[in-house]
Amino acid sequence: MVWFLINNMMGYLKYFFSPGHIFSLRPPAMSNRALIILAVAFALLILIGILFKLISLKTKDGLKVKAWRKMFYLFLSMGIVGFIYLFFAWQGVAVLSSRLLLLIIVLVIVVWLAFILHYLLFVIPKLRKDIEEKRKYQKYIP
Repeated sequence: MVWFLINNMMGYLKYFFSPGHIFSLRPPAMSNRALIILAVAFALLILIGILFKLISLKTKDGLKVKAWRKMFYLFLSMGIVGFIYLFFAWQGVAVLSSRLLLLIIVLVIVVWLAFILHYLLFVIPKLRKDIEEKRKYQKYIP
């Protein structure tokens, strides 16, 4: 039963993301199943954004707070943009319900997330090192 559902879903995703379907400026109307799946996905983005906001409020480290706020803005704004896309897809607006916009949303999320991860993994350790060196030199200055 589960295998049938997974196989059925994979077949639907192959159809949904086929090149002819993605690059069509007048895509066929989205099924209710696709609308529900996308609504759940975009709602999860908003909930993850709210989770990062709560993490940023509890974190005492100022450098990481900035990163968590960036994550909050990423997930919240992409969730809202996703719901705007869903509205246009539900209404059947020709160009604004193009499946290409979904790929653009995913691409924006990936690139934005890459910049945030770069900040977390490379910039924060460098800033910590610079701050530590500055403290080391300042303790000798009267």
